[in-house]
Amino acid sequence: MTVTTKFSKLEREEPDAIVQIMNKYSEDTDDRKVDVTIGVYKSESGESYLFPSVAKAKEILRANDPGHSYTVMSGIPEFIEGARRVVFGNDIPQEGKLASLQTISGTGALHMAFVFLKEAGYTNYYLGIPSWSNYIGMIEHIGGTVTTYNHYDETTRAVDFDSVTENLESAPSNSVFLFQACCHNPTGADFTKDQWIKIAEIVKTRGLFILFDNAYQGFSSGNTEDDAWAIRYFYRQHLEFIVCESFAKNLGLYGERVGALHVVVQDKDYVDNAQSTLTALFRHECSFAPAFGARLGSIIFQSPELWKVWENDVAEITERLHHTRKQIYDRLVQLNTPGKWDHVIHQNGLFWFSGLTPAQNERLITKHHVYSTNIGRVNVAGINKSNVDYFCQAIDEVVRNA
Repeated sequence: MTVTTKFSKLEREEPDAIVQIMNKYSEDTDDRKVDVTIGVYKSESGESYLFPSVAKAKEILRANDPGHSYTVMSGIPEFIEGARRVVFGNDIPQEGKLASLQTISGTGALHMAFVFLKEAGYTNYYLGIPSWSNYIGMIEHIGGTVTTYNHYDETTRAVDFDSVTENLESAPSNSVFLFQACCHNPTGADFTKDQWIKIAEIVKTRGLFILFDNAYQGFSSGNTEDDAWAIRYFYRQHLEFIVCESFAKNLGLYGERVGALHVVVQDKDYVDNAQSTLTALFRHECSFAPAFGARLGSIIFQSPELWKVWENDVAEITERLHHTRKQIYDRLVQLNTPGKWDHVIHQNGLFWFSGLTPAQNERLITKHHVYSTNIGRVNVAGINKSNVDYFCQAIDEVVRNA
C-alpha cells in the first residue's frame, strides 16, 4: 500500500548531539556515572541549584500573586529596568539611548536580534569557532549568511586574536560580528580588556556592528559589574550594538526562559523607531514573554537587599567553579597525566575546553561512564569532591590509552 503525505519533502533531522549524550546518561545504571554535558550549574551535591535570592523572591511572589493575565508586550517594565541595570549599570540607562525587549531567555533574545537586524538591513555575520552550536542554524534560519574564522588556538589553548583581528580588518563594512561577552561557550577562552579595546578601535574605523551574547555575566570574575566591562566600554566609545541577555545561568532560571535584548541607539531621535520595531516584531513572533521568571527577577532587581544576596550567590558559585578547576588541575598534575593542563585554570565560566578527542570522549563514556561532549567541552559544575578523583583518573586513562 502506498502512503501519501503532504510532508514528503521533510527529511529526518538528527537529534542534538548533546541531547543524545544526556539520554545515554539517563539510561546508564552504573553508580559511578558522571554528567559533565549540558551547561547547567549544579550544586556540590550534584543536584539542580536554587539560588537563595530566587528562593526568597519566590516567597515574596507567592504572597503577592498578580495572577496569570497578559503583561506588557515589550516586557514587564520592572524587569526591563532591572535587566538594563545588570548590563549597563545605573547611569547609562538614564541617558535614553536604549531600546529593550523582554525575550524568551538568551536564545529568544538572539533570535529577535537576528530578526531585528534583518529588518535593519544586516544579514552578513562573522562567527569565531568553535562556538555555541546553535548560532549558525539560527542565523541561517532567518536568511542570514555566516562566515567563520578561528576564535581558539589549539596550541596555546587561548583566544586566536590574530585570527580575530584579521577578520575584523577584512570583513565588508556593515558585517555583524557575534561575540560572547564572557565565559565563552565552549572554550572558556575570553578576550582581555586590551583585546576588547583593540576590537572597538577596528569596529569604529571599519563600520562593523557587534552583537554581544551575554549569557554568563558574573561567572567569570564572580562580579557582574566586572563581567560587563566590555559592553559598557563599547557604549562609552559611542558605538551602536546589541546585547542579548540571559538569566538562565546567573539566576538559575533555565526552564523559566528569562532574557532581554538591548539595542544601543546613539542618536536618541531613533530610539523610538528601534523600540517600536522590536515590539512589532515580537508581536509577530510571540506576543508576550513568560511572566513567572521575569517577576522573580523584578523582585530581586527592585530590592537592594535581595540584589546583594544575588551578588553573593553569583560570587559563591564562581568561587566554587574556580576551586573545582584547581582541584582538577592539581589531580592531573599528581597523576602525571601526559600533556599540559594549565588551561583548565586559565579558562573561564562553566566550561573547560579539555582538548580531548572524540575517540577519547567516547572512551570516557563506554569505559568510565563519564559523559562529556564529543568536542571535549566539560561542564565544570558537574565535578565535585565526591567524583573529582574518579573523573581525573578517567581522564588520565583515556589520554594514555585512546
